[in-house]
Amino acid sequence: MPRLPSPTRIKTHYVYTVWEAAQALGRHRQTVIRWIKENGLIADRSKVPWLIEGRDLKDFLGYRRAKSKTKLALHHLYCLGCKAPKEPDGKFTEYTQVTPTTGMLKGLCPACGNIINKVVRRADLEAIRARIEVTVQQANPRLVSLPEPRSNDTSGKDGQTNGKTQFG
Repeated sequence: MPRLPSPTRIKTHYVYTVWEAAQALGRHRQTVIRWIKENGLIADRSKVPWLIEGRDLKDFLGYRRAKSKTKLALHHLYCLGCKAPKEPDGKFTEYTQVTPTTGMLKGLCPACGNIINKVVRRADLEAIRARIEVTVQQANPRLVSLPEPRSNDTSGKDGQTNGKTQFG
């Protein structure tokens, strides 16, 4: 499925023709015509070419974008196969820390069996544990603490050079 066109590419105070709107959004002109005829995009159809005000186009795209977003409950993960929020199969998930403040919650979709993921804050983990069982995986040691200096660091070595020496 293609990405939704971004409303930020549209100038509010500009009047677009169907062709210009299609070019600005990276869509075919027939798509913009379909939006006008079927989906409620406001356009001046009294003359040819049809004219679309930038503010109306921006509002239309913003409405479509907001309509496509899904607000998930803390214990739900979004399944891309089912295109719906789901509670993990058996209420079992794994949490793997990715950054010091966030991590990845993984589970299985009860309907299709696909792996479902969600990025969650570490602070929300206890609230999630109240609803589903969460197994915490060992964090990557690079994230927890810095290791000793690297072995290829030559800044502290005295008397050694990497250049050629002359014998003579």
